[in-house]
Amino acid sequence: MASLLPFIPTQFRWVPSYLTSAVLSLPIFGPRSRPVVDPISLPSLPLFLAAKSHATRDPSKIAVIDRTKNGNFTYTQLLADVSALKKQIVDYLNIESDAGLDEQRVAFLAPAGYDYVVIQWAIWAAGGVCVPLCTTHPSKELLYSISDSDPSLIILHPSFQKLQVPLREGVTKVPFMTVSPCTESHITPRIPPFSATPLPLSKRALIIYTSGTTSKPKGCITTHENITFQARSLVDAWKYSPSDHLIHILPLHHIHGIINGLTATLLAGGTVEMHPKFDPKAVWDRWSDKGSSTLFMAVPTVYSRLIDYFDVKIRSTDAEAAARAGSNALRLVVSGSAALPTPIKQKFAEITGQTLLERYGMTEIGMALSCGLETDKRIDGSVGWPLPGVQVRLTEKGSGRVVEGVDEEGMIEVRGDNVFKEYWRLPEVTAKEFTQDGWFKTGDVAKRDQTDAYFIQGRESVDLIKSGGYKISALEVERKMLVLEDISEVVVVGVVDQEWGQRVAAIVKQKPGTAPLELKQLRTQLKEEMAPYKIPSVLRIVESIERNAMGKVNKKDIVKKYFA
Repeated sequence: MASLLPFIPTQFRWVPSYLTSAVLSLPIFGPRSRPVVDPISLPSLPLFLAAKSHATRDPSKIAVIDRTKNGNFTYTQLLADVSALKKQIVDYLNIESDAGLDEQRVAFLAPAGYDYVVIQWAIWAAGGVCVPLCTTHPSKELLYSISDSDPSLIILHPSFQKLQVPLREGVTKVPFMTVSPCTESHITPRIPPFSATPLPLSKRALIIYTSGTTSKPKGCITTHENITFQARSLVDAWKYSPSDHLIHILPLHHIHGIINGLTATLLAGGTVEMHPKFDPKAVWDRWSDKGSSTLFMAVPTVYSRLIDYFDVKIRSTDAEAAARAGSNALRLVVSGSAALPTPIKQKFAEITGQTLLERYGMTEIGMALSCGLETDKRIDGSVGWPLPGVQVRLTEKGSGRVVEGVDEEGMIEVRGDNVFKEYWRLPEVTAKEFTQDGWFKTGDVAKRDQTDAYFIQGRESVDLIKSGGYKISALEVERKMLVLEDISEVVVVGVVDQEWGQRVAAIVKQKPGTAPLELKQLRTQLKEEMAPYKIPSVLRIVESIERNAMGKVNKKDIVKKYFA
């Protein structure tokens, strides 16, 4: 094996699956001609050039801390390992074009950690399009993403070898490559050469599949220009710097974890401490080590679990003072991907002294809106103002009239270099989602206050309930209900009603130890919080509410499950 792969460092050997698995019977290819593409140089992508600058300025600067490996990896080693894997991909696929993979897709399944970063960057270095797969999806859902993206190669980390057989049964014509986990190098490698010919930023770079909460998942394609713009916009707005240290617990098949967490931090020269999954104890332990981290980003359900862990395991113990002081020392704590309930925001602030920064984005646009770094620009229920370089407007559904009035609802539309290129192989769907003058139609409804701060009312298709001539925001009702002491989680939906058009229905998970909640009691409690027509007239008490990896609920499935 060593003679076949003399160019791969022993600590980071990438081995074709037919050499590592007795289950598969792939052919062993014969001698190959030397590819025209330079197999070791890296393209002059802004992200790679930034990493080179960080490595040149400080060869010992840590880019990634991998908690699974307990290893620290410098920017210098990162570039060297990316170059090595790029060469393996190019040789393995016998690429002979100076354009490298030239936008061929490469699907990969790797745990959150250093290996993930090297695989992602190596695919880009080889000119390919990354298709990151969800580590928690069953093989059936993985096969959907693989089949739809039509990759030329699948890279499988050994952590997921158990999936190789079912995946191979569903993918018969795509070669597999297996990676041996990388180890920390104690010898500073040389920074690899960079190509004199830049890779056009207009090239496709990434396919992320939409969450599928309102329709079948679609492959959302972003270019290198989109990725660079999205990351730079956040670096500008949130003031990332080389001194930043991010505790990264977000999934890496969504924009939140890939761009906001990983790419922006590395572009700025910070350090990303990658955890394989969210563990509230691990996060509180790291925060309690005051000064060990500066950034944290998560979804509302994560903050709810952090609060619960503090109340049960830390409050009134010897660890409380260190936990409060350490979390208070963080520079920035961000919440996104789902609406942030006010009670969670308030409880987290009571514990940590941190006012969570809320923002708004989606797979197709990256981040578009954000509250400000100054705490007085973090308004309850608001996602703030347009990010640098991003254009946002509200329009009236149907007429397309631009909405200018205060507290006047409108459909959110976005334009700028942050907006994705297309839905993969869905030209008609793509065209339908853009206006004639080039604005992307998000499908979300919002309104603005007198400061032009945006307040999300929800998705027009599932979060806007039309009952008795009124338009009701399900998100607003959810926020009000979460203030009640008996309620742990709630989902509000509209159910069909012959008389009212729709009725407001609430699916509630109660807090442990509370008495069963009844509809009459609920309505009485809510009368002081909202108008009568907004108060739920249907109540279902459930043991649990299903959410995806980003804390989102599929409301169409909820309606089918409880009100079919």
